[in-house]
Amino acid sequence: GEVEFARIMTLVDPNNTGVVTFQAFIDFMTRETAETDTAEQVMASFKILASDKLYITVDELRRELPPEQAEYCISRMTKYIGGDAPPGALDYISFSSAL
Repeated sequence: GEVEFARIMTLVDPNNTGVVTFQAFIDFMTRETAETDTAEQVMASFKILASDKLYITVDELRRELPPEQAEYCISRMTKYIGGDAPPGALDYISFSSAL
C-alpha cells in the first residue's frame, strides 16, 4: 500500500528528487531479498507504519499488515509506556529488538 511505497521511496530516493538510480534500486533489492532483517530494519518499518510515533496501535497493525502477521505482533508486543500514547498502544521498539 501507500505506507510500503513511502518506505521504499525513502530508501531508494532519500533526497526526494523523484529519481531512482539503478544502483539505488540494486542496493534496495539486495537488502530486501536478504534472508534476515536487522532489528534496525524492522524498527524502521514499524516506525513508518506508526507514522513516526514511538508506539503503534492495534488498529494500525491490523490495517497495514496481513491478518496473521498483525495478530502475531499484537499477541507478542508489550504495552507502550509513555504519556503521549493512547490506551492500548504497543511498544514496537522492544518487540523489534527482541527479534
